[in-house]
Amino acid sequence: MKIPFSWLKTYVSLTATPAQIADDLVRLGHEVEAVELPRAAVKGVRVGLITSKMPHPDADKLSLLKVEIGEAEALDIVCGASNMGEGDKVPVATIGTSLPGGLVIKKGKIRGEVSCGMCCSEVELGLADESAGLLILPADAPVGAEVGEYLALEEAVFDLSITPNRGDCMNARGIARDLAADAGLPFTDVTPAAVAIDAAVATPSVTVTAAQDCPVYMARAINGISLADSPEWMQAALIMAGMRPVNGVVDVLNYVMLTMGQPMHAFDADKLSGDIAIRAAASGEAFAALDGRELKLHAGDLVVCDDSSVIALAGIMGSEPSGVSDVTTNIVLESAFFRPARVSETRRTYAMVSEASMRFERGVDPLMVATAMGQATAMIIDLFGGSAGEIAVCGDATAINADRTVLCSLSRLESRLGVEIPQATDEVLARMGFTLSRQGDALEVTVPSFRHDVSIPEDLSEEYARVIGFDAIPTLLPPLATTAPAKTDRSIHDAVAGGFLQVVTYAFISAGEQRLFVADDGLDIALANPISDAMSVMRRSVWPGLLNTAKRNLNRQQPGVALAEQGRTYVRSDRGHDEENVLAWLMTGEVESDQWYGHARAADFFDLKGAVDGWLALRGLSGRFIADDSILGLQAGQSAKIMVGRVEAGRIGRVDADLADQFDIDAPVFVAEINLDLLPTGKQAKFVPLAEFPGVERDLVFLFDRGAASDAILNAIRSAGGKLLTEARIFDLYDGKGVPEGKVSLGIRFTLQDGKRTLTQADSDAASSAIIAAMDKRFGAALR
Repeated sequence: MKIPFSWLKTYVSLTATPAQIADDLVRLGHEVEAVELPRAAVKGVRVGLITSKMPHPDADKLSLLKVEIGEAEALDIVCGASNMGEGDKVPVATIGTSLPGGLVIKKGKIRGEVSCGMCCSEVELGLADESAGLLILPADAPVGAEVGEYLALEEAVFDLSITPNRGDCMNARGIARDLAADAGLPFTDVTPAAVAIDAAVATPSVTVTAAQDCPVYMARAINGISLADSPEWMQAALIMAGMRPVNGVVDVLNYVMLTMGQPMHAFDADKLSGDIAIRAAASGEAFAALDGRELKLHAGDLVVCDDSSVIALAGIMGSEPSGVSDVTTNIVLESAFFRPARVSETRRTYAMVSEASMRFERGVDPLMVATAMGQATAMIIDLFGGSAGEIAVCGDATAINADRTVLCSLSRLESRLGVEIPQATDEVLARMGFTLSRQGDALEVTVPSFRHDVSIPEDLSEEYARVIGFDAIPTLLPPLATTAPAKTDRSIHDAVAGGFLQVVTYAFISAGEQRLFVADDGLDIALANPISDAMSVMRRSVWPGLLNTAKRNLNRQQPGVALAEQGRTYVRSDRGHDEENVLAWLMTGEVESDQWYGHARAADFFDLKGAVDGWLALRGLSGRFIADDSILGLQAGQSAKIMVGRVEAGRIGRVDADLADQFDIDAPVFVAEINLDLLPTGKQAKFVPLAEFPGVERDLVFLFDRGAASDAILNAIRSAGGKLLTEARIFDLYDGKGVPEGKVSLGIRFTLQDGKRTLTQADSDAASSAIIAAMDKRFGAALR
């Protein structure tokens, strides 16, 4: 939200600099994103009088100007515009001036002619997006004056980020009230405008059937207006505040909203049919919004309608058919208080953000509903003529948030803040609208109607902290009971050390993404009020989030992606819900790029399997990867469950190609996931002295059935080899000539070693015999 400095000064006589005001705002809890200085941006641009205009001798579209700027000598300026003449007054950027667009004016030659400055258009001064030529100033503009001061450009514009609880400060009036109270300066509040009532103008007929969501609604007819553009001062003010001028009536309503905080809407009275009603929408009811969207409303949405259609989504946006246009002569003004929660829910449902919704969902000042109506009416009649009728009033604004009182003890507040609360701070809060009464340690505070966010003692603590200043509150650690140090979880750190990039994705995913890797068993946890359909359920797998992240990286020309995430998954249970702590990996694309010594290589199943193996080894654990073609979402033949001891701790495999296509990934994608809560305690690493005696290495070749699993073969060898076996691996695979159909020849190499003696032939023969017997018994494998 942007607030020009001059707007604040209409409510309070501020003498501090914009920088000091920005510091005060931050101390009062209002985040200042930036302070723009429009007048400083055109410093050095002065009012110039063109005393001579001649054609450029070497360029048909250029002119040679003599321009007086109040100095001893006139400036020679080469200009490309054509809309000026002798006697005109124009803005002149002198040498050394830095214009808003970044252009620095220097003395130079243009087609051989010296130019000592530049005559400016609105675009070059940052006042408009386009222009037809130079900005021609009024004839009474003083020659030599600073253009920024003459045009009354804003001294400063504060770009503020207002917290969701401070709806009362979404306008210049609310910000000025805080500043005035803090500085002890008088606050000039809005005075109700006097509006002459024309009995010939009918009062709109209004009914409210959704009083809980719309406790106050006012409507007034204004007939016979001559709609035109709003005056230049108003358009300039709106532009400074970050809003685009639309038409006279809309500009007035926006101006009142930005200065006083009350959003309003105007309907073309001639386009309305019958009476106005504020009610809940029916399911599927049509609404044609001003932004061009055609919506089908949900049952319960709060709407404003006439006898034939919905004319506004209450507190958010009006309809296109009922909107004010250039030919409008009769209007109906709307001013209301809508329940913040209802506006917020509806706005999120349709992803429809407006200036009005941002204020209504934070909570507007109920007492401004009527005052803003009067102010807008007076401005419209003053600028565009017309006659106003009586206001149709439904509800009582004074009853909203009335007589809210907070009782607490001063000692409790002081204990929470860590400082004594002086009596003088009560005076500041009183100027902010609170009524305070101290009786010993007891404090009674009556909250103003516009501060709906203050209802408990903790809220008062925050108010006192704002007044005292957060910097004045001492930084002290609270007393903590001594506890045993928590064990550091290095799960994700070890995964990152293995070459993966840590990511953190949302715990909310779409129901469709959930079904990719988890069957529909009715155990999903659906959000009651999701931000969007893409974030409607709590995740039961981390893989969809990793796939979305991989997609974004690949779309940004990353040749390969290796990601890891540690997070929680959520499932409904008899206890309400269960959470599991999981670690997930993803690999896709290149793992090695083109080099002079070799070509690029894409990730495969064994790259990820090796990473998981290495991660388990750091914990003193070993995993067995058992093929499992039933894992949902993974490709049959390239998927396995991960067994750690007797526990199925995780899954690994290649994402089904059709599923990868849904994420626009055409390269093979490999994923793994381990439930950290199921892992057993690993063996502690122990130092083993290097063996002083040599080992014995032997090779055996067997004929196995083609379906035998390599993990099972090696596990059987380790079990049969006894204590002397230190290593076993498959070093050769052959299935060519001489190997029977359905069989495969595997070469097994194993190593025997004893740290206390040299092994004998008998030791080697005994181990070989035990392995041969185990292969025959377990797999029916014959020794070749």
